[in-house]
Amino acid sequence: MIFPAPDPVRAARYRAAGHWRHETIPALIEASAQRTPEKIAIRDASGKALTYAALIEAASRFSGFLAAKGIGRGDIVTACLPNWCETVIGFLGIMRIGAVVNPVPVTYGRADIAYVTKKCASKALLLPVSFRSTDYNALIDDLAPELPAGIALLQVGEGATRPTLAEALRAEPAALAATMRADDPVAVLFTSGTESRPKGAVHTHNTILFGERALATALGVDDRDIAFMASPISHTTGFMHGVIMTLTLGGTLSLLDQFEGKRAANQMRDHACTWTMGATPFLADVATALAAENTRLSALRYYLCGGAPIPEALVKRAAEVEIRTLAIYGSTESPPHTMVHPEDPEENTWTTDGRPLAGIEVRIVGDGGIDLPAGEIGEEYSRGPNTFLGYLGEPDLTAKDFDAEGWYHSSDLARMLPDGSVRISGRLKDIIVRGGQNISVREIEDYLIAHPSVQMVVVVGVPHARLGETGCAVIVPKPGTAPTLAEITDYLLALGVARFKLPERLELWSELPQTPSGKIQKFLIRQKLNNSDHKSSEPTP
Repeated sequence: MIFPAPDPVRAARYRAAGHWRHETIPALIEASAQRTPEKIAIRDASGKALTYAALIEAASRFSGFLAAKGIGRGDIVTACLPNWCETVIGFLGIMRIGAVVNPVPVTYGRADIAYVTKKCASKALLLPVSFRSTDYNALIDDLAPELPAGIALLQVGEGATRPTLAEALRAEPAALAATMRADDPVAVLFTSGTESRPKGAVHTHNTILFGERALATALGVDDRDIAFMASPISHTTGFMHGVIMTLTLGGTLSLLDQFEGKRAANQMRDHACTWTMGATPFLADVATALAAENTRLSALRYYLCGGAPIPEALVKRAAEVEIRTLAIYGSTESPPHTMVHPEDPEENTWTTDGRPLAGIEVRIVGDGGIDLPAGEIGEEYSRGPNTFLGYLGEPDLTAKDFDAEGWYHSSDLARMLPDGSVRISGRLKDIIVRGGQNISVREIEDYLIAHPSVQMVVVVGVPHARLGETGCAVIVPKPGTAPTLAEITDYLLALGVARFKLPERLELWSELPQTPSGKIQKFLIRQKLNNSDHKSSEPTP
């Protein structure tokens, strides 16, 4: 696999400044284990807990299993697992041999898993036996013909039809790969943007570690902290800020695999968690649960919240149950780069998306690449030692989003405020952010346009009180047809589309508003949907 490489000029500058160092992620976690081997490193909702010594022992055996399969430096291993202790063992075992982790959410459907494993030429795939309503034994049977040739399949749980992680952990342990370097790729994280398929953002040990050091410093987090993660650790938030930041610092990680407000609040209380991070629905549900029982989380210092603007009412409702909310903003390509710092005024959490973290630059850029003055809206650019190297196998997309001077073009519209904070005001990207998860509308449109009853289709986001926004499919049906929401849902599921990407509302219109050149005016569609309570699927003009 050929990965994008660091720019040598920027790399030299970051090393000279001490931003990029020689440590690797697994070496730092092993150093944590050497300092406090009997300290709890991870616990999950099942009651399982692993000390640092036990984590290293299990991960080294998984490393040995992968090495015996011929998997090593630069090979990619895909892991589609929930927030379990076993998932962290898998991540660390992969990294220890110099291989590259490709964590993907359990919300991925068959089509998504097939796509990313092919794109990555994955050497192994880790899946549960079952989770929520998904039977992965059946999914693997359907998926098998679409997987890369020779891929090793492993499952976690009872009733597996393929080899299990538990069996792999009987292998002889392997030492840390001697050839591993801090500038080596260590993770490929897929993200949805304007393109119809997810893009794999490539990160090194150094790009990840710089961002986590900057975040930990801003929060004052160290080895005494206990992080709570209900956000998927297969997603950038949970993977970087939960697993990597916590374990390289020597702290403790508390994992919840299936979020529910009361359950999350109880686990945070039982485990004495000191900070957490999640999307606005998580915050709303936890605050509601605490208020209903008139209880508090005495150890919790901060709730970092991102993925969508945070309503003032929600911040104040959280404050009533003694939760301090801090807005955070970033992307898979540039994670994270602004945050409302603990010393900032409370209102910054609902009026801004935070100030840049130390060592990270932010610009607001107008037409022609000109920097705009404070208050004017333009595209948000960021640059720093935390920025990804590029997209896997996508040089043209990399060049479009990541310029020669190292600026990542977010496609988010923003303005700079007088105190140096930024405020995101909209998106150039055509995505829906549903409960913190990005959905490429073009991907869903590409699927739906092939439906036998669909003449034209657009998918747009509509506001949702809890999830931020959900998808609405606006379809011009072919003459004599009238597809229903159930029909298009079944159609997409049969294609392997993940459930979280499914439109949750359907409108049948006789035509779509267009410019004279034929470009569909999605902003007019959004306005009409948002200004109407109409929920039927009868054709409207």
